[in-house]
Amino acid sequence: MRKHSFTFLVIMLATGLFASTAPAQGIFSGIVLDHEDNEFEGATIIMESTSSARSSTGARHEVTSDAGGRFVMIGLASGQWTITVEAEGFQPQSSTTTIRQGPNSPMNIYLERILHPLEIALGDALGDVDPAALTDQLFAADAAYNSQQWDQALTAYRSILEQLPSMTQVNMQIGAILREQEQYEEAIAAFEQAAAANPELEAEVEVEIARIKMTLGDFEAASSALAASVAAGDGAAREDLYNLGELEFAKGNIDAAAGFYEKASAADPDWAKPLFKLALVALNKGDMDTAKQFFSQVVEKDPDSEEGAQARATLDALP
Repeated sequence: MRKHSFTFLVIMLATGLFASTAPAQGIFSGIVLDHEDNEFEGATIIMESTSSARSSTGARHEVTSDAGGRFVMIGLASGQWTITVEAEGFQPQSSTTTIRQGPNSPMNIYLERILHPLEIALGDALGDVDPAALTDQLFAADAAYNSQQWDQALTAYRSILEQLPSMTQVNMQIGAILREQEQYEEAIAAFEQAAAANPELEAEVEVEIARIKMTLGDFEAASSALAASVAAGDGAAREDLYNLGELEFAKGNIDAAAGFYEKASAADPDWAKPLFKLALVALNKGDMDTAKQFFSQVVEKDPDSEEGAQARATLDALP
């Protein structure tokens, strides 16, 4: 049962606790509630004045809701204030209110849970699955993935897929993890399952499979899909651009290779590998000064890498 009681304010006022408060200052209180109408403990409530008037305690106040979801702020200057409520896992809530002298009307503030994009996409297809629990699992799986805890992430994503087989896009994460674990055939199978269930993923899946084939040395099979992705402007990864440069360089298409190396370098200016290859392209063309400039950039950006060591040795050997 929720208790919307603010008798503690009345008691404080009656005992003269606020007797020293300036006449133009107000008291603001309220209760923070979650999406299921339960009192929320630990939310951060921030009040910031948007008026020229300032209270003796400043233009910004911050408190935390108690076990009953309650909060109270004292000594606010009369005028317009912005109130923002924040809590982990919930959308920040922001609104404006006018503060007047003395106690102001209490406010109930409702927090809305942050939904995982996959949960939003599925909507009513969730069926009997608890959306809050599912979102927690998805975010936990994503956190494990982003921290490269591959086994933990793989277990979490597979558990989610068992609960909700219609969440086929999870196969994309599963495929990416299996690729990182060098389980290439299983990774390709996972990507293909995602595309079979959702045709909109076909282009993305083709690129992912092409990257695997590139890793396996099947360059010809990989090049067409990667080139199509780059041509479509689908936000090609720096590795895709670099690998296309490698393919062209191996064929002797030096100018085409240089174009891809330049794009890879533009995608990540601190990446030494494409700079090193641009230096080799310049050497191949007999442009010694340009080659030296690129080798020097490699040494500057990544001196401890294999490319950095080779660039340094080459610079020492060049006239």
